[in-house]
Amino acid sequence: MIKAIFFDIDGTLISQKHPRMKPDTIQTLKRLRNKGIRLFVASGRHTLEIEELKLDEDFHFDGYLLLNGGYCFNDDELIYENKIDSDDVKEICRVIDKNQYATLFIEKEDMYVNFINEKVICAQNSINTSIPRVSSKINYDAIIQIDPYVCENDLKEIVRNTHHCKWTKWHDEAYDIISATGGKKAGIEAMMKYYGLQKEELAAFGDGENDIEMFAAVGVAIAMGNASEKVKAKATRVCDDVDGGGISSIMEQLGL
Repeated sequence: MIKAIFFDIDGTLISQKHPRMKPDTIQTLKRLRNKGIRLFVASGRHTLEIEELKLDEDFHFDGYLLLNGGYCFNDDELIYENKIDSDDVKEICRVIDKNQYATLFIEKEDMYVNFINEKVICAQNSINTSIPRVSSKINYDAIIQIDPYVCENDLKEIVRNTHHCKWTKWHDEAYDIISATGGKKAGIEAMMKYYGLQKEELAAFGDGENDIEMFAAVGVAIAMGNASEKVKAKATRVCDDVDGGGISSIMEQLGL
């Protein structure tokens, strides 16, 4: 029996075509809640972006796993936090400064980019949120996620000499770097412990590469129709995209 469901945001709850949740999605979420199912966001997004997207105005979730699971909380308290090792942050900054790579630095309550170029503009436009403020002051001890706007070869150079990091791709030229012990799976496991849930009682919806490890943490893993074949191969089910009512239809198929 499903007791909790985790939802990615971009390409799952919303699309580039519809940056607000569609009415059928909201109605499905309300129906699930009325059944007593806990509903969570699991995203690489920051709280400032959640506010900008007005996601919480459309539906208030039971908890949020943000920054790829690096910052997890509910209305009552912080449940889990996983910062990048400060020495790794310093090494990443050394390479970024040397090569002048545009990069987004993300803390629990703040996010800022070192400078803006066309790659930053293109990537941010693709996710329907504004470009964060520019700042050259990096708080090495508070960074949860680092997003370089680079190609894969440049990304590999950035992380080559780090010791406690991993990364995932969210745009053709943009990546999320997080703690090696972090990720959506770690965030879900923290929520499982907090709420006393078991893997077989969990479901998750996603479409991106950062959702693959999330799928491994739940009993029912649902890939959106717009997901890549790589992501779909790791899912237990595939539904239509959100614009096609995928979330609503698959929930009906599951009897939820």
